[in-house]
Formats: sequence, C-alpha cells, structure tokens
Amino acid sequence: MIRGILLFFVVLVAYSALKILFRSAIRGYHEDDRRRRAVQGEEMVQDPECRTYVVKSRAVTRRINGKLCSFCSEACAQQYEVKRRT
Repeated sequence: MIRGILLFFVVLVAYSALKILFRSAIRGYHEDDRRRRAVQGEEMVQDPECRTYVVKSRAVTRRINGKLCSFCSEACAQQYEVKRRT
C-alpha cells in the first residue's frame, strides 16, 4: 500500500518536471523565432547625436543641411538641429 502511494508520488513529480521542461523549451523556441522574424531584413541606422542604432522604419528622419539624417527619438533630432544651427 505504502509502496503504491510512493510510486504514485514519484510518477507525479517526474510528470510535473517533464511538463515544465517541455513547456520552457517550446516557449524558448517560439520566442527565438519571433525575435528572428522581427530583426530579419530590417535595416539599422545610426543616430548621429547619441550614436545608438535604430531600425530605419522606426527612426525619426530630418533633412539637415541637405543631408537626410535618422534619429532614435524626437529629442535627439532637436538636439542635433540646435547644434548644427549655431
């Protein structure tokens, strides 16, 4: 009787551990796949003000002194414009 109960609990713990392991592996696979799809094919541009890289489709663009510049934010674009005017 006791042996049967112990066996039941061992099987239950092993089942729970395997279930957690497989779920985390599947979740990790799907997250990696989403990241790959999000980054794949997207051109990155460097912000001339703070030197960070930003996805070109999300960049704030300005034409300054005849040159098209891409910025990570509106604040960086304004700071850069102020520096170039003076």
